Amino acid sequence: MLNNKTRPFLLVFPLLAVGIYLSQYAEYAVIAAAVAGVIAVCWFFLEYRGKSGAVGFFWLLMICAGYLLGVTDMGILPDADFQAAVTGEVVSVRRLTYYQRVIVQSPELKAKLAVHLPLDVDLAPGLWLSVCGRVTKPDSARNPGEFDYRSYLRGQGVYAFVEVDEFTVLEKKNRARLFLNSLREYVKNNYRENMRSPQLLTAIVLGDRSELSAQQLAWWEQLGIAHLLSISGMHIGLLAVFIWAVLRPMPGSQTFKTVLFTVLLLVYVLLSGAKPSAWRAWLAAVIAAFGSNRHLDGLHLWSLIGTIMLVISPSYLWQIGFQLSFAASGGIILWNPLIRKLTARITGGWVSRIIKHFVNSIAISLAAQLSIFPLLLYHFSEAALMGPIATYLMLPFVSILLVGGLVLGAFGRLAFLGGFLLDRVTGLTDLLCRLLSNLGCVISVPIKSFSLVWGWFLLFSWMGLQVRKEYIRIGKPTLIKVSSRILTLVMILSMPQPVRIPLEITFLDVGQGDCIFIRTPYKQHILIDGGGDSVYWQLRGRNVGLETVVPYLQYKGVEHIDLVILSHPHEDHLFGLLAVLENFSVGMVLDNGQPHTTATYVKYLELIDSKHIPYRQLRAGDQLLLRGGVRLEIFHPDQLLAGTGSDLNNNSLVINLNYQGRNVLFTGDLDWEGMIDLLQRGNLPQVDLIKVPHHGSKTALLPQFYQTVQPDYAVVTVGKNSFGHPDPDVMEFLADMGIKTARTDQEGAVSFYIWAGMLGRYSKSK
Repeated sequence: MLNNKTRPFLLVFPLLAVGIYLSQYAEYAVIAAAVAGVIAVCWFFLEYRGKSGAVGFFWLLMICAGYLLGVTDMGILPDADFQAAVTGEVVSVRRLTYYQRVIVQSPELKAKLAVHLPLDVDLAPGLWLSVCGRVTKPDSARNPGEFDYRSYLRGQGVYAFVEVDEFTVLEKKNRARLFLNSLREYVKNNYRENMRSPQLLTAIVLGDRSELSAQQLAWWEQLGIAHLLSISGMHIGLLAVFIWAVLRPMPGSQTFKTVLFTVLLLVYVLLSGAKPSAWRAWLAAVIAAFGSNRHLDGLHLWSLIGTIMLVISPSYLWQIGFQLSFAASGGIILWNPLIRKLTARITGGWVSRIIKHFVNSIAISLAAQLSIFPLLLYHFSEAALMGPIATYLMLPFVSILLVGGLVLGAFGRLAFLGGFLLDRVTGLTDLLCRLLSNLGCVISVPIKSFSLVWGWFLLFSWMGLQVRKEYIRIGKPTLIKVSSRILTLVMILSMPQPVRIPLEITFLDVGQGDCIFIRTPYKQHILIDGGGDSVYWQLRGRNVGLETVVPYLQYKGVEHIDLVILSHPHEDHLFGLLAVLENFSVGMVLDNGQPHTTATYVKYLELIDSKHIPYRQLRAGDQLLLRGGVRLEIFHPDQLLAGTGSDLNNNSLVINLNYQGRNVLFTGDLDWEGMIDLLQRGNLPQVDLIKVPHHGSKTALLPQFYQTVQPDYAVVTVGKNSFGHPDPDVMEFLADMGIKTARTDQEGAVSFYIWAGMLGRYSKSK
């Protein structure tokens, strides 16, 4: 098993990563520990006997070890919220619009905590705080595509949030951390004093993008070279070459120079924020420096470094930078033998050497881009095609800025003409970015399942391992197998879309409001209502349209919405549509035509008019026929009701979606008076799924209505509110009728699918 030729330890890092990924399900920790013990005994026994099956048990043991690492990384944190008074060292501070987010390492809880404090408090890493408040879990994303604060903090090793009652800045200090922070500020001040535009230099040298303009960031992201603004292997590699070039002619032993080289690189890693990609590159440089006389297998070295980092800090796995860094470096190492074989065929004079250098650089960049391609689509829903070329063109400028920036940061005014020259290089870099951005091409194909990412990596890795073999023979049986699989794939893809793709209905969690997204098999998109905001029962300052609905639609890859339907113009159904109308092209807007006096409704009409969106008012009896046999039937209102308890609610559009013999009824905020009017017309069918009227209000409970439509499933769209929604009597009535009921306040976004004539919840929304 220790034979290096078989690479037995290559899978240790990936298997640990799988285990840490599974540690999200921490409730199985005791079972996992017991299973790990049994597997360990089996592995030792088989290894001692020299059995070939030992390696399989070793791999299982690594998965269990990763799981237990992930669970123990959370520290001593009970599942339930609790009141606590804790002290801790400030690890990081980030100033936001309304507060500063402070990460504190608590020795009492053996865990990191996130604390939100006022902006006027002067804090820096290295100071100590005493905090009293309620310790709770951070909020998680309630809808796909929405910012997930819990996942974001988890990537920093933070698993709890403190709702602060009171806090005190203590006199205790971590001198080393304060010194590093002061050194970082010293470098930034040198840039500010000696340059007119230091923002790009600060990003490249220190990895701090906070001062870059939105336009600059957009250029680098559109070109697929934003990784050049993160401290990575390229930065450490360039700096290592520069430092070694300085140290090599100096007097002293090789060991002394190697140690000094390692320390100087370590100082830079700490100065630049100690990001995972920087640690990976530093560890690689250290191992390469001390093992220069030994043959090191690149893939084993990659796995060793990843294993070390995950053992030290399992939370690294959740950081996007860690994922991108190891995917890119692994891809380069994996495909490097093939790249060398190809470039070795380019021989000749200096022209051939230039071509060889160009092809080699592009091929390495392409291998890295292909390695991170699924991660880019998963995390950002897009990937740039210009990445390899743009990286090659920008690398000389970045190299000059990195080395020159370090000199200017260290010596300030003593670096003669340094600021002047770096300003000129920065200007040329911005100019080149602007020119290249006009040629940039971005693929926007969101990946919604991480299993697809795993699938890509397995296929990509298998292909890379195959091309590393000296000879690859493709015989007749292999060709038959490949041809049959390709034919099967073609047959599946050629099936009609309604057979391959279900109709999707998702009830978004927009708090106390409605927002329903429908996607047909032919990718027609319908949005019923948009949630609400700026009303007293919503979170203060929350824009549900921009923060929830728009990100969700972008996550789904929506560029055009065929139909936007407003059930009625109350704020909790209308406000979120403003962001949708502003950010997407819309084929048609439909509503019941009942006006309202709010500023939101006025803005809604202005957007329809200014963007020249076709507009139509609906009445009972209208039908909308969509491609593939999808039919929307309008059941209510026949005429606008007046004199009811709430005319706006009772005039809500009631829409039935009919597809493949299944019916889904959307009821807006219809109350009992509207239901009676609807029942009197006697055209309601039995339905499979119903959107519970008016968020489960008791005023919308009419037993005769439910007995008429006889739904199998129901969804209550509700959030935190002061109305008592959903009313206990409503929930009890639905349970008594045997209706399977889901609530967005408990489950987040709720999705149903109609596929092959069946309706059900075949997968979770997130």
